[in-house]
Parts: sequence; C-alpha cells; structure tokens
Amino acid sequence: MADEWYFDERLWEQFYDCMFSAAQFEAGEAQVSQLIGLLGREPERVLDLACGPGRHTLPLCRAGFAVTAVDSSEYLLTDLRRRLQHEGLSAEVLQRDMREFTRPDSYDLALCMWSSFGYFDRPEDDLKVLKNVVAALNAGGRFVLDVVGKEYLARQLEPVMVRDFPDGAMLIEQPCLIDNMTRLSNRWTLVRGDSVYRTSFSHRCYSALELEDRLFAAGFKSVAIYGGLDGSEYNLDSERLLIVAGN
Repeated sequence: MADEWYFDERLWEQFYDCMFSAAQFEAGEAQVSQLIGLLGREPERVLDLACGPGRHTLPLCRAGFAVTAVDSSEYLLTDLRRRLQHEGLSAEVLQRDMREFTRPDSYDLALCMWSSFGYFDRPEDDLKVLKNVVAALNAGGRFVLDVVGKEYLARQLEPVMVRDFPDGAMLIEQPCLIDNMTRLSNRWTLVRGDSVYRTSFSHRCYSALELEDRLFAAGFKSVAIYGGLDGSEYNLDSERLLIVAGN
C-alpha cells in the first residue's frame, strides 16, 4: 500500500464516479441544511477541509456563506471550480495539505466531512491538523468532524462489498481493520466495460472517546458527540460519528 495515497491524482480520476455521484451531491445539500439546524445559528465564514469537488462547499455558497475550500487534489479542485463557475458562485479554493494550512482567527465554522480525517500515517499529523483548526477558528467558533466510528466498524464491517452503478460499472470493496484495529485498510477493484482499475488505501479510525481525547489535546474547550447530523445519540449502531467541538 503506497504511502500518501491521497496525493495520487489517478485514484481520484479513476474512482471519481464511485465517490461523487449525483446522489452524493444531493445528499450534501441536505447535510448542510441539517448541519445549520444542529448548530442552531448560521456562521458567516466557513472553512471546508478536504472539500473534494464541493459536496458541502457548493450548498454553503448557495446559502450565502463565505467559504474557503481546501483540498490537496488539484483534480478534485478543478471540478469544484467548474461547478462554481457553472452556478455563478464564488468561493476561495486552495490546493493545500491540511497539515500545513492555517489562518488564525478567521472562521466561525470549520468542517471535515465524510471520513476525510485520519489519512496520514502518523497520528501526530492528525493532532497537528486539529491544532491548525483551533487556531483558524474565531473565539466561539466550532468544528464539525464526521467519520465512521470504530465502534460501528468493529461490529458491522463486511469483508467484501459489491456496488453496481447505473452505467454498468461494478465496484468491489475489501475493507479490513489492521494494526490492532487502529486503521481501516481497503482494496477497491472497479470493473467498467473491458477496463479494470485497482487501488489500495487506508486511514486511521477512531472511537468516540479517542477522538474526544484528541480534540481536547488539540485545545478545544468543548466536545459534543452525536450519531449523525440529526443530533441523535451516538451508540454501537450509529453509522456516523459526528463531533461538534467548540473553540
């Protein structure tokens, strides 16, 4: 498995349709609406970390917020810029490594959505990202982190999953918890017509308690844990682990 797999632009290009379908963009619109409801107030300036092609950046811009969208993939950001231009929307779009990006006292809200946290080999890098977020938030700002919790993965993970797509493509996923259940490894095989694409990647997985400890260690003053954007209680059956941390 290649180190720093997330810098491989071929991965994002070859597997784009599997990760960023029209349905995923529609879900992003609904998720932003839920998010604002959960927070109870509307932010003015928003930082979208690991924004990808803009599943959440776009609806945030439509809602009138000032958005800074940060991702390491130029391929995904090019698609975001195209979508923004097509809709006549404006956002600050930056190609940056989230470990290096910081802008002190600049945002009311920071997001890192859909399991885009924990890609790095060293756990110290995850802590560095969280410290960057603390620094980037205004006083009273909040950080929303959305991942799949280790509790759910340990109980529900299937060794092989197959997804079929409307164009006839088939994706075979082979996930596995490794390194004493600290990382989720995955092998993807995409069959599209006569072509077969394969990739392997992994990311660090956290329990609710582990993430809470990491967030407090980074300097956050409050941490609220939910089982989703609907504000439900987090438990062993929660498909998402959603955290709202206060600065």
